[in-house]
Amino acid sequence: MKTLLAWQELKQSELTPDHTPGFTLLQDSVGTDLRNEYSFFLFTSMQMHSVLNNSDAGLSNVRRQQVKQRLAKIESQLYSLNLQKRLC
Repeated sequence: MKTLLAWQELKQSELTPDHTPGFTLLQDSVGTDLRNEYSFFLFTSMQMHSVLNNSDAGLSNVRRQQVKQRLAKIESQLYSLNLQKRLC
């Protein structure tokens, strides 16, 4: 998603009226790809939380906490990108 955001920012920087674009995307699907990836992450994250909150999932408490911490770190990194504002 960071790569898609970088492409989106580059595309926006090339849109200035006094600037001839250095490139043209043949198929501009960056916005769609970004929304798809974000949706996929949110869906997967919800599934992971469901498994982690299920005491019958067969995970030890230590392993459950490790996975919860990793998931929280990934979610924090994603939310710091402010995608919900950029996708509107």
